[in-house]
Amino acid sequence: MGALPDPSQSAEQFTTVQLDRGLFSEEAVLKACYWFSKEYSCEITRTTERSLEVTLKPRQALMAEALESTRDAFVGTVMDFALREKIEAKTSGIRDLLLAKAFSESGVLEDGPLGTFGDKIEEEKPLGMFKVLNNPDR
Repeated sequence: MGALPDPSQSAEQFTTVQLDRGLFSEEAVLKACYWFSKEYSCEITRTTERSLEVTLKPRQALMAEALESTRDAFVGTVMDFALREKIEAKTSGIRDLLLAKAFSESGVLEDGPLGTFGDKIEEEKPLGMFKVLNNPDR
């Protein structure tokens, strides 16, 4: 079993990540930094108009292999947050319509939501969920 390096005998440990601002928003990078903040201090620097550099410094001494693994995990986390932003942007209209429909049917809203709510394929099924929900005899 390997011993941890003595921090007083080694140079300062850190790893850096270069990120393209065209691919990743600053918000995604900040979220990833926050996610890692328990174990690492993060320093964000704009190196050019289109790129950011994030320096991750462990709060406790790590092996060199652990720093490389941290770098990979950080990049994966930034990608995750960036993808979440894109999915939220593309699906927010659907989410808003579903929430509006739910609130309007519960009587919370006076007016129904704008837009169409339904599934053409489901509407054609004789015992489909759409027929059950819209059955006035229930």
